[in-house]
Amino acid sequence: MASSIATILDHDSFGDSDYGSEFSAGEEDIVNQLLENIGNNTASPSQPYSTTSSPPPVALPFQANAKLAGNLPITSRPLDQKDQHHVPGFRTRSESASPNETNDSPTHCAQPRNKPISRAPSSMPPWGSVQYPDLSRALSRAESGASPPFVPASQPSESLNDSRSPLQRFRSFPKKPLTVTDLSSGAWCELQYWYTLSLLPGGRKTRTAAMRGGTRIHQTLEDQVHTTIPVNVNNKEEAFALRLWNVIQGLRTLRDSGMTRELEVWGIIEGQIVNGIVDELSHESPNADFEQELNLSQESGDVPTTRSGQQASVTKFFEPRRKRVYLTDVKTRASERLPAGAALRPARVQLFLYHRLLGEMASGVVDFATILDRYGLRADASFSDAFMAQVGDLHDEIFYDADSDIGEASSSPRSRPNSSAGRATPPTEFIRYRSIIQLIPLLRSELHSTFPQGAATLGDLLAVQYRHRDDGRILGNNSFPNDPEALEGYIRQNLQWWRGERDAEGVSIEETYKCRPCEFAESCQWRKDKEAELLQKKRGAVRV
Repeated sequence: MASSIATILDHDSFGDSDYGSEFSAGEEDIVNQLLENIGNNTASPSQPYSTTSSPPPVALPFQANAKLAGNLPITSRPLDQKDQHHVPGFRTRSESASPNETNDSPTHCAQPRNKPISRAPSSMPPWGSVQYPDLSRALSRAESGASPPFVPASQPSESLNDSRSPLQRFRSFPKKPLTVTDLSSGAWCELQYWYTLSLLPGGRKTRTAAMRGGTRIHQTLEDQVHTTIPVNVNNKEEAFALRLWNVIQGLRTLRDSGMTRELEVWGIIEGQIVNGIVDELSHESPNADFEQELNLSQESGDVPTTRSGQQASVTKFFEPRRKRVYLTDVKTRASERLPAGAALRPARVQLFLYHRLLGEMASGVVDFATILDRYGLRADASFSDAFMAQVGDLHDEIFYDADSDIGEASSSPRSRPNSSAGRATPPTEFIRYRSIIQLIPLLRSELHSTFPQGAATLGDLLAVQYRHRDDGRILGNNSFPNDPEALEGYIRQNLQWWRGERDAEGVSIEETYKCRPCEFAESCQWRKDKEAELLQKKRGAVRV
């Protein structure tokens, strides 16, 4: 099992607390009991209720021993800042905050488990003067997992009529750069995403029980491949370095086991930094029969061709068969019926983007200096000794062998002298990868080892896997070939809105079924205009 080091960062990328407090099971019982007592006139002020709320379940560092490859025991320590990162079989999490961390990054906020919430004492009014609101409707809605209807703010026009472009308002430094989710959400409804960014707290959809169920399934799948190890970080450079170590470990896991999950990718599209996380990468084709029909498989008996359509050289026939890497996105559903038609469009765009970003990373054309500058990171800033000691517990290769050339830099793991958890930090000259600029060459080397043919190592067949939200069972798969030309056209149009060159657009009349679960449906002007347009057409048809 691969491990990932997780940096637990103090920002709003993850965690249920980002979406407001919710009733725990215990609190819900107490409210129901209070309502019942009021209805029966049996409650007595002499019977006080004492409540202690527990924080919502979030990613927490564990205290049990974890083992690296080779059965090397690693004991986690209590942390002030928890960070996670990928090591051979491990994933890391960090706790330091950075204003421009991405939603798609494998970083989670954590808080102490079962920590009681203290409240200031208040005087209790007479029992007869207390009036309790009717919570039955809110509780039934919470149990069903439905989103509450959106209630527009008193002055929504101030936010919607801001003259700045969405890119300037929501995705310019020091805020995070564009994500794959940002670009693919417009494929569902551009106007809905505009309302989400402009009107909802933090620019995120209201968290529902259905969304939390999907998060739980994704976490379960990731835990099957990676083990989370907490690591302390002191600044945003160390937090980003842990994200790079997670990518490095994810690539190694893919080579060793044939599959990895939650691999972070970066790239530059139309001059904009874009970041995302691929759910699953595997050497196994999602649909070998379909791939063969599309002449995408190397096992096809036809003359192989290059991606530009030109006939490949005869030597291609005699080259050893190379493994391909296939991308899969996992979606969760409450219904066993699979989506079709326009409902598939966002997932297709999402996978097209992942394929492009990862392909450019595999080809070595990504300018990491530009990416680091966008995040406001100092590439040559040295990591702290405490940070390096923790990483050294997970990656032996940061230590030079005593008998080796100090100036030699190799990405292969090396054994280090016998040590204990309490050993002193080795001298600086015996440690490598002490800064991001030293870590980038290792990342490039791992990318080349994993994708020896660059972008051509990636399979052109992409897949969406649907799982049931309750138990995670597979409901079905939808496979389709990569389409770079379709992606180019979509990105060009979508970035016109992001850059403020046109207004956001809603769905067509044929896709108004998307409005039913939308929390902005009642106040959506686009929907009202479309209804008026349809009514006008019907009246015109009647007159004729």
